[in-house]
Amino acid sequence: MARKTNKTDHVLGLLAGKNEEQAGAAEKREEAAASKEESGKTAGSNVQVVARQEEDDAIADTVKHLLEEELDEEEGGAAEIPEILIDEAEEAQALKEAEEEAKRLAEEEAKAAEEELRRKAAEELKKAEEIRKAAEEELRKAEEARQAAEEARMSAEEEALKRAEEEALRAAEEKGKDEKGEYVFLNVMETLVREKVDIYMNQFATCQCSRCRADITALALTSLPSKYVVVSRNAATPLMNFYSQRYAGAITVEITKACTKVKEHPHHGRN
Repeated sequence: MARKTNKTDHVLGLLAGKNEEQAGAAEKREEAAASKEESGKTAGSNVQVVARQEEDDAIADTVKHLLEEELDEEEGGAAEIPEILIDEAEEAQALKEAEEEAKRLAEEEAKAAEEELRRKAAEELKKAEEIRKAAEEELRKAEEARQAAEEARMSAEEEALKRAEEEALRAAEEKGKDEKGEYVFLNVMETLVREKVDIYMNQFATCQCSRCRADITALALTSLPSKYVVVSRNAATPLMNFYSQRYAGAITVEITKACTKVKEHPHHGRN
């Protein structure tokens, strides 16, 4: 915004004075017009119009000149660049404060990041602990199930052995013989494999020679768990019926695998 100067005041004063003069002249002209004749008024009016026109032109030129000078001064002043004074102490202090603030913000960010890492680590540790406990619980349940199955198996075997002994004793009593004290040991798996090996050798069209039969029997028994029992001679047959049903699946699988291997790579005829 242009500032108001003495020259501007002067221009405004000229304009104000001109307005006042024009107002007074207008009143005088009206009074003169009322008293003069028509011819005299026409001549006087022409003189006054010329004088006013010259005066107005002079005032306009003065105003224009003053305004141009004021505009030049304002443009010249705006072009000047004011001198900027810098207080080195204040600048150093501001720089120090900015560095301290940046350091503080960096420390806060690092602290927040560290806390976030700790929180995540704690959560991961908690999850790992929960997984470990769940795994231990599963192992405990599996062990309990295994023990229960083992106990059930032993109980079933004991019950089968008891029934076999009772049946053997009853049969001996019917025959009038007392063979209760005659006991034998049995290799359960070997007995069952020997009973079934010929059946599967025929099914797979395996060689029937003694070497192939012995190889198949040995190979199947190698993959089966050993099982020995002591029983009275008369109770052996009923007890073997029990074990035959119990281990039928495992014995079938191992004899089948043995027949396949021996048929592909027989040992008979080798030196």
